Formats: sequence, C-alpha cells, structure tokens
Amino acid sequence: MRRLVLVLALLGPCGCGSALLEKAAVVPIRYYTPERVVPRLTSASQVTEMGPTQDRPPAPKLRIGRVTSGIHLRERIVHRDAAFEAGFYEERRWTERPEEFVRRSLSRTLFEERGLTRSLEGGAPTLDVDLLAFDELRRGPMHIARIQLRILLHGDRNVLAEETLTVDRPALGDDMDSFVAAMADALEATSHIVADRAVSALTPASVPANSVR
Repeated sequence: MRRLVLVLALLGPCGCGSALLEKAAVVPIRYYTPERVVPRLTSASQVTEMGPTQDRPPAPKLRIGRVTSGIHLRERIVHRDAAFEAGFYEERRWTERPEEFVRRSLSRTLFEERGLTRSLEGGAPTLDVDLLAFDELRRGPMHIARIQLRILLHGDRNVLAEETLTVDRPALGDDMDSFVAAMADALEATSHIVADRAVSALTPASVPANSVR
C-alpha cells in the first residue's frame, strides 16, 4: 500500500497515473488479398473446343510438391526501404500466408489454364517452390510489388528445371490498394512464367522432319 501511495505521489497532479491505468488505444487491423479470381478458359472447355481427345496428345503429368517460405513471410505485410532491411506493417496484413496465394495461383494456371494433368503419384514430375520475397519495395514516391521464388522441377533421379525468378510490378499510386493490385499482377505474371518453364520442361521437343533418314 505504501508503494502505491509513493508512486501516485511521484506522478503528481498531472493525471499521468490515470493515463497509465487506461488501456492502450486499439489499432484497427486491415486485411488484404492479392488474389484476382475471374472466370477463365479451363481445361474442360479446351477439350470441347479442340475436338475428340484422341486427336490430342496426352497432357503431361505434374505434381505440386512443397511450397514453402521464410519464417518472416507470414500474415504481416513486409515492406523494404533498403536493400538489406525489412520492416512489417502492424495494422496491414494478408488474409493468409503468401505461400498459400502462390500455391493456389500456380494450381489454377498449370491445371485449369494450361491443361496439365495433376498427379498425386510419388513418381510423377514434381514442382517444389521456395518463396523468397512477397514484399512492398518503397523507393521514394514509388511503391513496387516484388515476388521472388526459386523453383525446382524434378523427377525421382533427375532435375528438369531449376531457376530463381524475380517479378516486379509498380503500383499506380502510393496507397495500399494500389500496392495490393500490383501484387495481384505480379502473382499472375509469376504463375505464367513458372507454367512456361514447366510446360517447356515436360513437353518432349519435336524432331525436325529433315533429321529423319
């Protein structure tokens, strides 16, 4: 009791004691998603337009394996003002971890748009993805959405493709909605680049006619 009286006496009549007893102001948290899901041509529609399945070569099989990210890529949105320093928005967050956005975007692009056959077998070619950056780059008045990932497409005993990809998309404004729209563009572009690499690695090269003797 003596200690409490002493603390209040030291704080004096300025009202600081009551301020310390009040709860801290609650900062509202806003959640964002960079997914832009719109109706697109699916693999089922492609089969109908291209005619009977016997006229088409079988689609390559692919299994999406691990899609992982660094421990810093969680719901809090990452921003970078310098090359080697990262910061986090406390009141601005993604609705899910960025690796989940990447996994779904790749699945839509590879299997719905490009028509690859999803395989659940362990022996099928597997695509592993390591997400390295899902950041907002702040360069003065410019805000840039950056996605960087490392892909590894492999079979049981061989590597079919291995590459580190970086995709930047500038935001049209300096507000958060503009940045999220730029991230949606970067996510879509990244998925198409990965799909190009996968289709190229999984599709046998055609043999030139003049090479057959």
